[in-house]
Amino acid sequence: MKKNKMIFIKIIKDILKGKFLVKENAYRNWNFIVFLTILSLISITSSHMMDRKIRKITKISEEIKELKSEYADLHSKCMQMQLSSFIKKKLVNELKYLESPPYELILNEK
Repeated sequence: MKKNKMIFIKIIKDILKGKFLVKENAYRNWNFIVFLTILSLISITSSHMMDRKIRKITKISEEIKELKSEYADLHSKCMQMQLSSFIKKKLVNELKYLESPPYELILNEK
């Protein structure tokens, strides 16, 4: 039991000192370290790109909400302007609202 503990401590010390990087077949270790480094860089880059896209999507969705509310406001104003009561209020004193529908004169030329 004590011997296993001593071996484990020796392995930990070797790892912390970096002896596994300078042994004769250390190229396998270096390849693995380079591979892990490349994977971590790819992960960090993709995370930053995703954050940028999320911020852009949030900004665009806020603009959409703002434009929808502006559209609703303009649409309600337009609908109000089409009401006959609104048109009556806006008519000048000389102009009057027709009580009966207009009629068409047809002239026969001979």
